[in-house]
Amino acid sequence: MSKILCVGRQFGSGGHQIAKQAAERLGIPYYDKDLLEKAAEISGISKQILEKAEERAVNPLLYGLYYEGNLKEHYGKSANDIIYAVQKLLILDAASEGDCVIVGRCAGEILRETQEHFVLDVFIAAPMDFRIKRTMEIDKLEEKEAAAKVRKMDKIRKAYYNYYSERDWGKPSDYDIVVNSCYLGEERAVELMVNLFTAI
Repeated sequence: MSKILCVGRQFGSGGHQIAKQAAERLGIPYYDKDLLEKAAEISGISKQILEKAEERAVNPLLYGLYYEGNLKEHYGKSANDIIYAVQKLLILDAASEGDCVIVGRCAGEILRETQEHFVLDVFIAAPMDFRIKRTMEIDKLEEKEAAAKVRKMDKIRKAYYNYYSERDWGKPSDYDIVVNSCYLGEERAVELMVNLFTAI
């Protein structure tokens, strides 16, 4: 039975970096944006359209933009639904190949449905001021712009997760563990996830 570390994250919390470092420390595959690239290749939908649809709830404005894709079974569906369906298959395939780390994309919920893998579902969170400051530094933004971006991305991720799963994005009781990256720090957050993963 494969062990899968699934990582959800608030925008600006450092969840992406923490998950990637944990995968490197564990010596197992890491999946994040590469799932989007594979989905584009399989579906035949342009990467630009998929990037607009990825981790977003259904957007009626994206209907009709996918009909030139390779997957006839998805004709009539939104770009959002198509990318979710294709990435779901990719997530299941990745898990079937062995232990790995998967970021976002409702991976925890998808894999729990199969009951074929041991899933450690982690959510990385941090206070708003920490996330705004971090976004200012990384994206070279003014405070007001960074704050707007953090709120927008959180809203998008929440809408996507709540639409495609039966749980609430960021709700502590819907995850195995919630990590505060601000108070714990990136290195200790990585160490915690590595220790938890190796203990199961």
